[in-house]
Amino acid sequence: MLALGLVAVGLVSIVGSGAARGRGPNQSRIDRSSDGVVSRDSEAITMSPLRTRAVQKLVASAQGQVTAAVEDLKTHQEWLLNRGNRDQTASIVKADILETLLHQSGRTAAGLASVETDTAEDMIEESDNDDATDLWDQVGGASGIAAYNRLAGLTDTTPNPEAWGETLTTAADQIKLLRQLALPSKILTRADQRYQLYLMRHVVGYEDWGVNGGVPANVSVALKNGWVPLSSDTDWEVNSIGWVDGDGHDYLIAVLTAHDPSEQYGISLIDGIAGDVYRSLPGRADLKRKPHRGQSTG
Repeated sequence: MLALGLVAVGLVSIVGSGAARGRGPNQSRIDRSSDGVVSRDSEAITMSPLRTRAVQKLVASAQGQVTAAVEDLKTHQEWLLNRGNRDQTASIVKADILETLLHQSGRTAAGLASVETDTAEDMIEESDNDDATDLWDQVGGASGIAAYNRLAGLTDTTPNPEAWGETLTTAADQIKLLRQLALPSKILTRADQRYQLYLMRHVVGYEDWGVNGGVPANVSVALKNGWVPLSSDTDWEVNSIGWVDGDGHDYLIAVLTAHDPSEQYGISLIDGIAGDVYRSLPGRADLKRKPHRGQSTG
């Protein structure tokens, strides 16, 4: 054992946003250029993987709303799509629940009781809702999650005290949550990180979609997906977050979609965006080539 009223596309690239290994969260000076790209000082900017023709075509033709964020951990750049959108988390909040559980009281994965370990594993690997409710209550519900989120730097996530799956969040906040797993953290131990990432890398077959779309099998993907009907069976929230690491790639990604006409539609949309992101970011073969002007190899 180890769940188109299209908002105008707003794409932002952030360099030195504080998520870089070894950097503090507010150590970079950010300058906004006239084309909507945000850069730090005079550093070169890699083309946004959310601005490619393929991704723009997918977003423009979407029958619902799409918001996304990508952070390249090699170049320390972050790109945002429709950054102001807030969506229901559905089951991606289960990653937040487990981080909170591991953090509270200085506990580590090794120190969890066996019943907690079984519950956490089923919550992440199988997306079990009853287990999520048990752990949500155990960490203190919405107030417990909110307290952890403040420590993790989340600013636009509002836990719902009545229903954890109706917590509101942004793609950018989900990247902040993933940073606590992928980068050195002051609020999670290395053992905590390894434990949760192991579970996120071993989800069951029906969770095998989302930000791993189009990613080769030899590349590690730790992910959590979420899906829930909103107002009807033709109105779905479908989300996927994760860390892609291998073959020259090392990035965090969150894709949230709302008002999809079906669950499968949302899954296919996220799979398509994720595959295009993987192909557009420089990988091992690309790093051997001389970079084009304006491109940083990190």
